[in-house]
Amino acid sequence: MTANEFPTQHDQPGRSVSVGQPPIRWIRCPGQALLWLVLAAGSADAQTLREAVERAWERQPAAQAQSYRSVELAARTKAANAWMPSPPSIGLSERSDRFNRNSGAREVEAELSVPLWLPGQRQRESALAGAEQALQRDALDSARWKLAGEVREAYWQARAAEADRAAALRRLGDAVALAADVERRFTAGDLARTDFNQAKGAEHAARSAASEAEVRAARALLGFTAITGLESLPTGEESLAANPSSLTEHPALRQLDRVARVADARVRLATDTKRDNPEFTMAYRRERSSNTEAYGGSVSFGIRIPLATDARNEPRIAAANAEFIEARTAHARLKDQLQAELLASQRELQQAQGTLVLAQERQRLAAETEGLLSKAFSLGEIDLATRLRTAAERYAADADAIRSRLEAGRAISRLNQAFGVLP
Repeated sequence: MTANEFPTQHDQPGRSVSVGQPPIRWIRCPGQALLWLVLAAGSADAQTLREAVERAWERQPAAQAQSYRSVELAARTKAANAWMPSPPSIGLSERSDRFNRNSGAREVEAELSVPLWLPGQRQRESALAGAEQALQRDALDSARWKLAGEVREAYWQARAAEADRAAALRRLGDAVALAADVERRFTAGDLARTDFNQAKGAEHAARSAASEAEVRAARALLGFTAITGLESLPTGEESLAANPSSLTEHPALRQLDRVARVADARVRLATDTKRDNPEFTMAYRRERSSNTEAYGGSVSFGIRIPLATDARNEPRIAAANAEFIEARTAHARLKDQLQAELLASQRELQQAQGTLVLAQERQRLAAETEGLLSKAFSLGEIDLATRLRTAAERYAADADAIRSRLEAGRAISRLNQAFGVLP
């Protein structure tokens, strides 16, 4: 058996299921029937782990709101590049003496106020808007990376539970066959009553273990379904990605680096903008002094310049500086954590690959021994206790080999996750 193959697992005599393929949902009791039929009702099409991550991402609130967030940031970028920092305003006023002398004096004025950019403010606003757009992209990449880790873990937990279920079903099938053989020989008088009791006890134990394994597999698959929305496990496994030279392109590190850049842009904007925006005003006035005079018109121009104060921007500068320091500190800390996780994942993969080689050799030896002693028991050369012990050793070796192979696959996924590589 190669490293990419699973041994065939028997649901019952005459039926088999492969661990590497979607399992046949063979039901033994009505209580489990509904659950397995629901799980088996999913898409029959093969799904890859990458597709599972995509399906899980589509269900995330951040993904569903992504288009509206993009529209928001695009609008802010457009506003930062506009000719005016804010919309203009119009004012109307009227003055007359109708409520006192009522001699006909009247004045009507219409004013237009246009806010103006401060020197360098427009460029700072545009730089901040661009940094925030880049932050949104990096934040989404980081969120997708975190979600990929959850999907990977849920996938391998479900694979391990399904492998245990298939192994339990195989053991049950063999126990049923052995109990039938022992019962036949006991009836013929070749074996004692104690042998028959031992065989039936082994069958009942196998049935109980198979039932428990089915429940664990169902729970693990439901956990995977809750994250991805898929009702069947993907086929195939990840391959080890090419090791990047550094972690500078890791999604989580890119996000924190971008947070620091946004904070720096806010510091620069707040430092350079110490006053409110000045306003250019243009007014048209139409007036007369009495009823005997004709209306006269005039146009006036003016500029309103707010005074600069340190109190205006001190809170903004302090908040932006705090955000910058927090982002840089978190970046350095996360980088150390990722380096440690990377080293641990590399060692875990090496250990898992070495364990897999040993487990496969143990499986081969156990299968060979069990085959020889099975023939010896059929010929009456050994007792039933020895036969059951060798069968148990083979089951343990098979389970250990399958588990080791799954752990090697999980180690590859964890190493890819530590590198920041998506499936």
